[in-house]
Amino acid sequence: MQKQGRLLIVGLIVVLVGVGLYFVIQASSKSKPAPVSVQDIQAQMDAGQYAAARETLEKLVMTDPQNAEVHFMLGLTYFNLGEYSKAQASFAQAMALDPQRAAAVHHNLGVLAYQTGEMETAVAEFKAALAADPNDPDSHYQLGATYLQIAVSQSDPTYLQQAETEFQQVLTLAPGKPEALVGLGTLYLNQNRIAEATKLLEQALQGNPEMREALFALGMAYFASGDVDSAKTTLQKFLDTQPPEQWANEAREIMEQMEP
Repeated sequence: MQKQGRLLIVGLIVVLVGVGLYFVIQASSKSKPAPVSVQDIQAQMDAGQYAAARETLEKLVMTDPQNAEVHFMLGLTYFNLGEYSKAQASFAQAMALDPQRAAAVHHNLGVLAYQTGEMETAVAEFKAALAADPNDPDSHYQLGATYLQIAVSQSDPTYLQQAETEFQQVLTLAPGKPEALVGLGTLYLNQNRIAEATKLLEQALQGNPEMREALFALGMAYFASGDVDSAKTTLQKFLDTQPPEQWANEAREIMEQMEP
């Protein structure tokens, strides 16, 4: 199952979790040719023109209701516009028309559940995605990220263990995957395994020097280890990426604590 693009949602409580949607463009034996190229619509979505893409796709659904690809892309568009219930219905319809999309649809339904705070549903959907595609590193990562979020919110070490297992599986399937390195590093921070966390987060930044999640978590790791200068430098690099204001304020608060 090819993933042509990725949409990141960052949730910030104590951990940073990136959750990405499957973006799939593929021909379906049950799909009729669309009068407008799906590549053209994908180009609109890539450009952030989701309202325009939605308008086109809704027209296509009316004229070609059996086209699984159109329903799937419409689900992606609804998601980007924050219309989550419509996105869920479109994804489900895509899978009903083309069961081979099970891995992608369950993955995206997990993202929707995560986004709306339904963590147990997210776990179930990511597990269903992995039942359809057991070796997909992205679904393993999303499941680990969800476990980590639950572990922090519920202070439950059992979920931390499950999250670690999933992140380790990601790194087996996709060595060096930066999201998994950050997830595992953040997990180690929550366990006060500062040296291990620092090593993983530094590794994540080697090929992704402006990765917000890694910069923030590494700044926290340096702060926890007492390396104030490195913490300040790293958190300033994080602020230079112009993160969302709530996230930026948390970094500023930490930096203020380091002032003499």
